[in-house]
Amino acid sequence: MIKFRANVAAVIINQRGDKILMFHRVNGRRKGWQFPQGGVDAGETEEQALMRELKEEIGTNDVRILKQSPKRTRYQFPKSIMKKMQHRSRWRKYWGQEQRWFLVQLNLGTEALSLNNKGHKQEFDNLKWMRPKAGLRKVVRFKRKAYRKGLKRLGVI
Repeated sequence: MIKFRANVAAVIINQRGDKILMFHRVNGRRKGWQFPQGGVDAGETEEQALMRELKEEIGTNDVRILKQSPKRTRYQFPKSIMKKMQHRSRWRKYWGQEQRWFLVQLNLGTEALSLNNKGHKQEFDNLKWMRPKAGLRKVVRFKRKAYRKGLKRLGVI
């Protein structure tokens, strides 16, 4: 049976509702932009996972949740990535991720964000406000369809 890892993704939207905050992965290529995201740990609700991941990856969870997607969105890892993950025992059993999408706004500005947080591996090296369709074009190909669905389910595109 194909197994997908439970995951949450945070789409940070600006006050006007016309731009989303995208983050560039450390060592990512030109198309290495994405949203903060991460797995749901055992005993954790999706909202708790969202808040933990935001704190770990961007240094704050001081956000207001505006909406959450009614359905999860899946993406499957390409074979090249699955081969790299075979040596990581916790990832070996997963074929992809199944994400609950959350639309959030920062209570403080982007100056409250930190991409290098003590005790956590740095995931991002840059951030940029983008129009949603422009941001989608910067997402790696294997995640793009799921990202499009997630943004549609949140009413962003």
